Amino acid sequence: MRDNQLKSTGWVGLLIAIGIAVFFILRYFPDGFLLGTSSYWNTETEDVTQYISGFNAYFQAPFSWPLLAFDSFNYPVGTRITFLDALPLYSLLLKVFVPAHVAPFNPFGVWIGLAFVLQAVCAWWILKELRIASWLALITLVVLFILSPAFLARVPHTSLFSQWIVLGALALYIRSARLSQLRPVAWTLWLAMAFYLNIYLFTMATAIYIATFFTVRSYQSLRQLAWSALPVVVIGLSLLITVLPLPREAVAPEGGFGVYSMNLLSPIAGASLMSIPNASMPGQGEGYNYLGLGVILAFLIALRVHQTHPSPTFTRHRSLFILMLLFTLYALSNRIYFGTVEVLTLNYPAFMDILTSQFRASGRFFWPVGYCIIVFTVVMLYRHTRRVVFAGLMLALLFVQVMDLRSVRHNFVDTINRPPSQILTTALWDKELGPQAAHLYFYPKFRCPSPDVLQTLMPMMRYSAERGLTLNTGYIARHQPPCDTASLQTEISQADRARSAFVFNQSVYGSVESITPLFPANVTLHCNRVDFAFVCKAHESKE
Repeated sequence: MRDNQLKSTGWVGLLIAIGIAVFFILRYFPDGFLLGTSSYWNTETEDVTQYISGFNAYFQAPFSWPLLAFDSFNYPVGTRITFLDALPLYSLLLKVFVPAHVAPFNPFGVWIGLAFVLQAVCAWWILKELRIASWLALITLVVLFILSPAFLARVPHTSLFSQWIVLGALALYIRSARLSQLRPVAWTLWLAMAFYLNIYLFTMATAIYIATFFTVRSYQSLRQLAWSALPVVVIGLSLLITVLPLPREAVAPEGGFGVYSMNLLSPIAGASLMSIPNASMPGQGEGYNYLGLGVILAFLIALRVHQTHPSPTFTRHRSLFILMLLFTLYALSNRIYFGTVEVLTLNYPAFMDILTSQFRASGRFFWPVGYCIIVFTVVMLYRHTRRVVFAGLMLALLFVQVMDLRSVRHNFVDTINRPPSQILTTALWDKELGPQAAHLYFYPKFRCPSPDVLQTLMPMMRYSAERGLTLNTGYIARHQPPCDTASLQTEISQADRARSAFVFNQSVYGSVESITPLFPANVTLHCNRVDFAFVCKAHESKE
C-alpha cells in the first residue's frame, strides 16, 4: 500500500501534478492577480466587471429566499446571481463563510488559480482511473491540460475557465466504465456542483453522464434505471431553495447561433510553429479549439498505433464516441465554414430553437472532444508502444507542444497583464450623489436601445455594487426590461425620490429638456453632468 502511494497514481503523484500547476501560476501570474487587485481586474468595461459587480451586490445583500436571490440589481424586483455569471455556488459559499465587513472585494483571482490546480488534479485523477502508473504520462497530461489553448483563451470568462468540470466528468466516466457501475451518487454531486457554476460546462458533463448510462447499460435494470435519475431529482429539488420562483418578467431570446461557432480549421489553425491564414470568421473566437502541433502529430501516430494494435476501444466506448461526434457537429453549428468559405448550411428543426438560443456559443462544445483526443493519444501510446518509444514520443510531444504554443502563452500573459480601464470618476460621483442616495435609476436600461452600454452601464454596476447602492437594471442574462416611455415614467413616479438619483446616458438623452417629460409635473428637477451622464435628483415642487 505504501509503495502504491509513492507511484504517480498515489498522493505523491497528486502533489507533483499540483506542483506543476503552482509553478505555472508563479511563473506567469502578475503580482496581485490572485488577490483580485492587479490591473487586469481594474476595468469597468469587460466581462469581469459584470462578475465582480454581481458578486459584490449579492454578497452585501441580506440573505433572502430563494438563496441565490437579491434585489440590488434590477431593483426593486431583483434577480438571481445565476444570471450574472458570478459562479453562484462559489458566491453562496463566500456569502455564508466570509465576514460581511470585508466587502467589497474580488474573489475571482483565487478562482482562476484554483482552476489551474484542478486541471492538474483531474489529469492525475484520469490516469488513476485508467490504472496508468507513469510519471511521464502524468507530467505530459498535466502540461497538456494546463497549456490547452481552448483553456487559456477563456480566462476573460471566469466561469467558463472551470473546464476541470468536463475533465472530472471524463474521470467519472472512466471509473464507471471500469467498474461497470454508474455510480449515481458521485455523478449527482459532480453535476449538482457543475449546475451552480456554469450551465455550458454542466450540459457537457451531463451529456457525458448520459453516455456513461449507455456504456454501463444501466437501462437493463429497473433499479439502476431509477437510480440513474438521481441527479435530475436532486438538482430539480435544489432549485426550490436556490432559484425558484423566478420573477415574472419578459425573457429575452439570445441570438448568435451560427456565428459563435467552430470553424472546420480551428483544431489545426496553428500557433507559433505553423499557422493557417484566414482560419476563422468573425465571432468564431468562441470556437477557438486549436489542439497544438504536438498533440496533432501525436494523435496521428496514436491512430496509426491503434490500426496496428486492434482493440475494442471505440466499440466499448461507442456511446462516448458518438457523443463526441455530436459535440463536434453542434460546435460547427448550422453554418459550417472552412476558413472564410461557407461550405454547408443546415436547416435545424424549429423545436431546436430553445437549445440553440440557450447554447448559442456552439463552438465551446468541442472542448470535451479536444480533451478526449489528448487522453486517447497518451493512453494509446502508453499501452501499445515500448517504454523507451513511449518516453521518446512524450518528450517530443511536450517539446513541440510547448514551442508551438509560445504565442498562446504570450497572448494569455498579455491578457492577464492588461492595463486598467477606468471610465467613471468615483470622486465626482460620490460628491454628486452624497450620503443620502440609496437607489440609482439608470436609463436606458440594459437591452433597451443604447450605443454604448458597456461604457456606461457596466461602470455604474461596479460603482453601485462597491457603494452598496441598488440599481434598477444590470447586465443580466435573459432579462428583457420594458423600454417604452410609459413604463419608464411609471417607474420614476413610484421611486423613493428623496433617496434616489436618476442617471441618464448622454448618448441617448442629449439634454435635460429631453429628460424633464419623464418626471411627474409636480417635481422640480436638478440635473448635473457627470462623466457620461446627466445625474438628476427630483424634489416635490412647493406650491
